[in-house]
Amino acid sequence: MEIGLTGLDGFLGSAISDNLKENGHTVVPLDTITRSAFSNDKFESYNLNTLDWVLHFGSKTSIAESKIHPFSTYENNLNAILNAVKIAEISNAALLFMSSFVYGTPKYLPIDENHPIQASNPYMSSKVLAEEICSQICRIKNIPLIILRGFNIYGSNTIPGRLISDLLIAYIKNQPLAINDPAPKRDYLYVKDFNDLILKIVLKSPIKTGVYNVGYGESYSNIEVANLLKNLTDSKQEVRVVGIKRENDIMDCSVDVRLIKETFSWSPQYSLKDGLIDILYIKKLYQ
Repeated sequence: MEIGLTGLDGFLGSAISDNLKENGHTVVPLDTITRSAFSNDKFESYNLNTLDWVLHFGSKTSIAESKIHPFSTYENNLNAILNAVKIAEISNAALLFMSSFVYGTPKYLPIDENHPIQASNPYMSSKVLAEEICSQICRIKNIPLIILRGFNIYGSNTIPGRLISDLLIAYIKNQPLAINDPAPKRDYLYVKDFNDLILKIVLKSPIKTGVYNVGYGESYSNIEVANLLKNLTDSKQEVRVVGIKRENDIMDCSVDVRLIKETFSWSPQYSLKDGLIDILYIKKLYQ
């Protein structure tokens, strides 16, 4: 299968690319096209007629940066989705769009796909708008579309500003395992389980179009994550609560994943503990 992919230099895109190649698929990088301004004329110079899927993962993802630079966030993310949909149309391919958490403060838990949408920052809003753009155009052009609303997907890549990455960096540097607020709870999905899901999606026939939440189905507080890493490593480093709370933080965002599990016969194999152990093995920090 020939699969076009955006976001190849990002955490998810690079992991998906490697896994697709390992499973015998051809990956066609699309970032050069999707990162430029949308124009119907530019597509003529590219050979895009052989793609089976377009997997769109490329976007600006920093919430903090989106608040500082909202114009560039909207420009980048909305141009990118327009380009990705156009590529899918030209190639007669199916489109998978990686959206985000778009639910704002939960009105009920666990969060299912019918939960009301509420964008609370430019990044989240750009994802909501991108969902509407690709949904509308795909209906008009009869392009099969899958939208994934991902919760906290983590892996061995250390990305500063994300809890598990920051804890791993602190452990490696023999620093206190610092957390700002012990209480907020998040749903964590290991990237190897996500890779398995993507394979099941692209191989499923007929294509199961729709909007799907993606997570593990169980949430953990920040303090539980820090203590779990401390216990797994038998670390003498203290878990230190800094006490800096994020403004308007969401206290729990556990996810209902029944729909995606049933649709694609998929079930995560890595609990948070198993995922952390695997990362520690990869980094040669666990015996």
